[in-house]
Amino acid sequence: MIAVLNLQKSQYGAIYFLNIGFWLQQIEHNDFPRAHQCHVRERASSLWPEGTHRLEAGPPRLADLLNIDEYPCDDTQRLDQLRLFIADKLIPVLKTGVTLEGLNQLLAEHDGFLIMRTARNALGLAPLD
Repeated sequence: MIAVLNLQKSQYGAIYFLNIGFWLQQIEHNDFPRAHQCHVRERASSLWPEGTHRLEAGPPRLADLLNIDEYPCDDTQRLDQLRLFIADKLIPVLKTGVTLEGLNQLLAEHDGFLIMRTARNALGLAPLD
């Protein structure tokens, strides 16, 4: 199992996305899969939509932190919030997902992941209708 983290820039401005993916080596061997190729994938902002649009009202949403154009924020503050998010949320998910048991646990906890049919079979998940 390979965990993939990808920073994607929008073609429409200074907006970024963090993409998470898991590549199942038992399906196909690939030492360096790209996030969009992964058998299981999702945008981090979809997994963690919580937060506030106003920085003074509490922790910001990840989508806002990554929207440089429309979310006014001091660079130091933005980086500090991103570091917290990465340490508290993102790294634990990536570490958990590198085993079949851990990935199944993540999929049970977060229903937003896109799962390829071959991965559903390998993970023992019911097929979609």
